[in-house]
Amino acid sequence: MATVNPWKRFIGLLPGGHKTTAEVLDIDTAAGTSRVQLRTGAELVVAGTSVAVGSTAFLADGQVIGQAPSLPQYDIEV
Repeated sequence: MATVNPWKRFIGLLPGGHKTTAEVLDIDTAAGTSRVQLRTGAELVVAGTSVAVGSTAFLADGQVIGQAPSLPQYDIEV
């Protein structure tokens, strides 16, 4: 049964999942995966091969979803 609660209906429209960016280190076309490095230095193997090696990729739920722009990054401690 569908809810009539407007807040729950609104939340249902929002996309879910974890999104981040990472640099592509290697591509394995046979397996359809890419090895990427997060800003923290951690390396992951994710699904998708659409972004070239050395480029920055958008990741969502363990998959490459597209190329991200290469922008400067600053870390500020308060």
